[in-house]
Amino acid sequence: MSVVTLRDPISSDFETIFAMTQDPVGNAMSMVYPLSRELFEQRWSRERGEREVTKTILMGNEVVGKIGSFSVEDETHVGYLIAQAHWGKGIMSEALRQFVELIAHRPLIAHVASPNIGSRRVLEKCGFVLIDERESPETERYMACVEAVYELR
Repeated sequence: MSVVTLRDPISSDFETIFAMTQDPVGNAMSMVYPLSRELFEQRWSRERGEREVTKTILMGNEVVGKIGSFSVEDETHVGYLIAQAHWGKGIMSEALRQFVELIAHRPLIAHVASPNIGSRRVLEKCGFVLIDERESPETERYMACVEAVYELR
């Protein structure tokens, strides 16, 4: 297996990562609606806060996903995305391990659709602990579902 690395996003990553947000299988598994190009461009180009870090995930020289932290009220959350062709290879687990070493703030929080077993396993392999499961209502971005809430202290 090639080496998994993280780096700051560059402009040439945009199209590859945007295409990942449009994957109907990945979106259904994550219980999210695809981002419009306009909204993705806004998120891509906005200024980041102190606890907001975004990294591109590379497998060798190939862009295979992204990972980031973001603030929600007074909490720091983690989210990630990987191309479907790279699911089940341990890439996201390694990327998350590397990412949490970059982020000093604790606790880190992750929300995942409960049926998304792959994502739940990634979190658990990296030391995140299930702290809640609850109904999550539908929004413009998310489908209604039961979500699992994980925490890393």
